Amino acid sequence: MKYAVVDMSSTGVSMIIAESNGKDGIFETVYKDRINIAITEYFEGKNISAQGIERLIDALISSRSTARAMGADLFYVISTAVLRNVDNIDEVVEKIRLRTGISVDRLDGKTEAYCDLVSNRRYAAYDRAVLIDIGGGSVELCDLFSDGKNETACLEFGPLEIRDEFVSDIFPTEDEAKDIRKYVRKKADEAAFLRRGDVSTVVLVGSINNAVFSAYREFCAANKLSGDLTYDKYKKFTDALISSADRTRLILKVAPEKMHVLPVASLILRELLKRFKPDEIVVSDCGVKEGYLALVLKGEKKGEATDLSSAL
Repeated sequence: MKYAVVDMSSTGVSMIIAESNGKDGIFETVYKDRINIAITEYFEGKNISAQGIERLIDALISSRSTARAMGADLFYVISTAVLRNVDNIDEVVEKIRLRTGISVDRLDGKTEAYCDLVSNRRYAAYDRAVLIDIGGGSVELCDLFSDGKNETACLEFGPLEIRDEFVSDIFPTEDEAKDIRKYVRKKADEAAFLRRGDVSTVVLVGSINNAVFSAYREFCAANKLSGDLTYDKYKKFTDALISSADRTRLILKVAPEKMHVLPVASLILRELLKRFKPDEIVVSDCGVKEGYLALVLKGEKKGEATDLSSAL
C-alpha cells in the first residue's frame, strides 16, 4: 500500500509518500513535496486569520491531489507547533474538515519529539547521540538511546517567536544575538535535558536545520573551508550572518524560502551545539512525518486517514 503523511508546520505544508506492506513499521519513502507558507505572518493576535486558513486549505488540497495522482491509498495530516499555539485551532481544524474532508491529528510536543526519535533510531549506533529538530514554533530534543517519550524534550519556542521578540530586522544585531543565545541557554537549562559531556554525536533533523546546513556549506565553500560540520567553523558561520555584507546573498542562494527563520534558527542551533559540545554532527533526512507513519504502521498511533477516493 501507499501512504501519504502531511505535516502542517510553522513554515509550510510538507508531505511524504511511502510504500509499505504494513508490517513492523517498515516502509520506503518514494516521494517528498513541500509548499512553503509562513503561517505566522497570518496571525491576528493568537488567531490564524481567515486568509491564513485559506492558504492552509489550498496547500492541503494541492497535497491531497498530488497524493491521489501518485496512487496513495491512505492520507494522514498532522499538525505540530503552529496549531498548538493558536487560540482558534478548533475553528481551523473544522474548516479544513468541512472544505476538504481531511481530519487533522494534532500532535503535542512530547509526541512530536517521540516521532523524531522513532524515525532516527538508526543513529543510536552512534556514540551518545542526541537529536535536535528546530521547527518554526518549537525545538525538539531526543536522547537516541531511549525507547520512550521520557527521554525527549520539547522547548516551546522557535525562531519565529524569538525573531518577533528579540529582532528588529531580518538579521539580528550582535546585541540581539547575545540576548537570543542567553534566552535559549535559559530555556535549555530549565528543560534539564542532558548536559555537556553526556553527548558525543548530534543529529540534526527537519527542514530548517537542513536549510541552515546548506547555508553553512555555502559559507565554507566561499571561504575555502572544508564542508564538515564542526562547532568552531559553525560559530564563524553565525558570526558572518550577523556582520557579513554577503549574508543576504548567501541565504538567497541556497534557501530563499527560509530567509525569515534561518538567521535566528542558526543562533538557536549554535547555543545548543555549545551546550552539548559534540565530537560529531550529522544531518538526517527523516523527521516527524516518517516517525508518525512508523507508529501508525506498528499500531502505536491511531491516525484518522482520509479516503482519497472520495470527492473534496
